[in-house]
Amino acid sequence: MDPRDRLQPFANGVDCAVCGGLVPMNRIRILARRDDLAFLELTCAACQSESLGIVVAGRSEGPGPRPVYGEFELADDTRFRHLPPIGADDLLVARDLLRAGGIDALVGRDSNDPDRGSA
Repeated sequence: MDPRDRLQPFANGVDCAVCGGLVPMNRIRILARRDDLAFLELTCAACQSESLGIVVAGRSEGPGPRPVYGEFELADDTRFRHLPPIGADDLLVARDLLRAGGIDALVGRDSNDPDRGSA
């Protein structure tokens, strides 16, 4: 079986992260697979950008919660589901906070807090 056969959700291609153009399946290359992860390289014909992607396989049929990956939990998905997407103003606020006080200012932590740990 051709390795591309396993990426059925992307049979029509994906949107380019840079220009929004269509990246067809023949321009998506599987770099590696491990368990339920696939690491991809996407090359956009429209803007010539190259992007890396990670696909996490999981069950999509039937009721019930999907497997949770990463640092977010099911409660976080419920909490964030109806919020607007991150916008330019949000990025400017984060940049200003980082510039003013580093990561401590960004997450609202006192830089003198003994429990802050070390990075």
